[in-house]
Amino acid sequence: QVRWYLVFYSFNTILTTIIMMRVVFLLVSTLFCNEAAAFLAPSSIGVTARHSAMRSYVDDGAELTTPLSRKKFVEGIVQSSCGLLVLGQIKPAYASGGATAGGVYLLSAKQRYNKRVTSGLKAFLALDVNDISAVNAFFETKDEGGWEDLSAAAYLLANAFRTNSSKAPDSLPSVKSWKAFSKDIDLLKRGLAKKDMGKVASSYKNAEEKLDEYLANVELPTVMELKQM
Repeated sequence: QVRWYLVFYSFNTILTTIIMMRVVFLLVSTLFCNEAAAFLAPSSIGVTARHSAMRSYVDDGAELTTPLSRKKFVEGIVQSSCGLLVLGQIKPAYASGGATAGGVYLLSAKQRYNKRVTSGLKAFLALDVNDISAVNAFFETKDEGGWEDLSAAAYLLANAFRTNSSKAPDSLPSVKSWKAFSKDIDLLKRGLAKKDMGKVASSYKNAEEKLDEYLANVELPTVMELKQM
């Protein structure tokens, strides 16, 4: 972010300098043209020169309209240039803590965690709850596709979906839905430890039913779509 800020600051400084030079050049040109017109000619030539210097174009850029007074012309130039100057002074909005929805942090989080979350959830949805060894392997492995990696990546991804950096993570819909899913996973693990397959099956079903809400909140495919991938 510091690097991009320096680039923006340099661009902003150059733009401001160009705009100020434009104002000065147009003011000097206007004054010069008017004085030249007054010096060079009697009435007819002076009027022609003044019209050439002070003319303005209508929207189609073709028709010559009534010449503006020096005061009006200068006011118009200054107003337009100042408007550009104000635009040039607008600074980019950086997320404090790097966490704004649709911001750089969110895009980075998606690139970093989407694959891990998708891989872990696909492995979870493919489990046969009657296969104790397969269920145990899902919770015991530390590799991508296991519960440990999934739980870490899924929470970090959920935490990236915030509107401002001061908002508490637990108040985010994405984090709430992940915690609701995780609660059933904890119950599943308890049932597994006690070899209570009925508890394992019911907890697995409840967790799967809550998963779509989380997936919607973090903009990932639905449970049905994950099963077909």
